[in-house]
Amino acid sequence: MTPAKPAPAMVGSAAAAFIQRADGRVLLVHHAGTGHWVMPGGKTDDGPFGGETPRECCEREGREETGVTVTAGRLLVVQWLPIGRNGAHAHNPFACHLFVFAATIHPDALDQIQVPEDELLGWEWWDPAVAPVAPGVMDATNSRLLAAAVQVSSGAAPAPAYLEERPRLNHALNEGS
Repeated sequence: MTPAKPAPAMVGSAAAAFIQRADGRVLLVHHAGTGHWVMPGGKTDDGPFGGETPRECCEREGREETGVTVTAGRLLVVQWLPIGRNGAHAHNPFACHLFVFAATIHPDALDQIQVPEDELLGWEWWDPAVAPVAPGVMDATNSRLLAAAVQVSSGAAPAPAYLEERPRLNHALNEGS
């Protein structure tokens, strides 16, 4: 008997903007769905010929979540997120590569930041050493992602950093039943 050929992987992409001011603080947005603080970002849009690139996604999501132009720079982190639950509430029907880019907002636009009321509860410049460890601020996945972006952007780690999330065994077993 010939073993069954594995099905092709269905993989999505997402991107986030690591926006850091000269004083070291980073821009985080307060996600309404999870209640946690995250870097501005989201999933790539589908479209003809494969849809948008992760860099284009970073700039679009950054603009949508801040109301100002966000320019994506160098790639800082790539994170593998498996099928299943990631973050505080989301269920990923497909595995996903998440790309974090160093990004900028023009200094003249900093006082014009506005977040969409239906998706985000607010925005704030956070000390990147405090946000990941403050109780209830960030979930574990986004805390690791922010910490890796800080390490790479400061030169303390080579670019890009690579992170992997693995499904929790008990959750993966429940997904199949």
